[in-house]
Amino acid sequence: MRIGVTGCNGFIGTYLTRSLTRAGHQVVGLARRSAVPQRVEHIRDHLADLVVGDLEDDAALKKLADSVECVVHNALARERGDPLAHFRSNVLGSLHLLHFAQRAGVRQFIFISSVAVYHTILQDRKLDENHPTWPKDLYGAYKASIEPFLMAYHGQHGMNTVALRPPAVYGVAPVLPQSHWYDLICRVKRGEDIDTPVGGKIVHVHDVAAAVCAAVGNQAVAGRLFNVVDCYIYDEQVAVMARELTGSDSRIVDHRGPGPRNHFDVRASREMLGVPLNRGHDGVREYVAELLSRM
Repeated sequence: MRIGVTGCNGFIGTYLTRSLTRAGHQVVGLARRSAVPQRVEHIRDHLADLVVGDLEDDAALKKLADSVECVVHNALARERGDPLAHFRSNVLGSLHLLHFAQRAGVRQFIFISSVAVYHTILQDRKLDENHPTWPKDLYGAYKASIEPFLMAYHGQHGMNTVALRPPAVYGVAPVLPQSHWYDLICRVKRGEDIDTPVGGKIVHVHDVAAAVCAAVGNQAVAGRLFNVVDCYIYDEQVAVMARELTGSDSRIVDHRGPGPRNHFDVRASREMLGVPLNRGHDGVREYVAELLSRM
């Protein structure tokens, strides 16, 4: 299948592009003009074609939609401090792309959403894809605002629309210092003291890519939402892994509490997409070791 991937040269986009081509698909990428040519060289061999433009460039979005059978929408314009620019680029840009795709007869539209659509969690029900969405920031609001349009395009036009909701995504990034926990691991490696109470839900980028590959061309997932979540981890636990792997004498303050209050129901992703989502902390340790080997 010929598949359009927006944000093809970014962290997640790189893994999507490589995984889709390895699965036998042809990928047409969309990348910002500022990224060409230097920041697309690492995936150039995986691209059947490249469209240059951003989410506010209707001509580029239409060109992409006109040339593919499926769109994987992964791009994000980070318009920091400017809510209207954020709205124009991300919300309107995404809706324009969805509209152009439907008009061009694109069979499927896969949206990389986020668990940021939830935030406020009700305690009287399970945290599955039917839980209400109450985002706390513009990023979560953007992701949550696109999902109803996906369902509407499925209901009104019969389009195979899908939204995947990952949490923080970790993995070795094309630009190494952009890898998740990179700064933290560097600090441990230098022997610095670590004092952080931060923690959160995570998933490996390979699992996100696997979920996308499983969704492509799969009519059973049409009109569906999927939580793509692995586990919860505290940053200090990652720091301890780095200390053990490097032999550092870094002092790490123990802030670990009882863990997460809420647990995502991921049965739909496991059963319908076939993604185990069970790497857990062992998977994080493998990643930390890989990242250290590249530093």
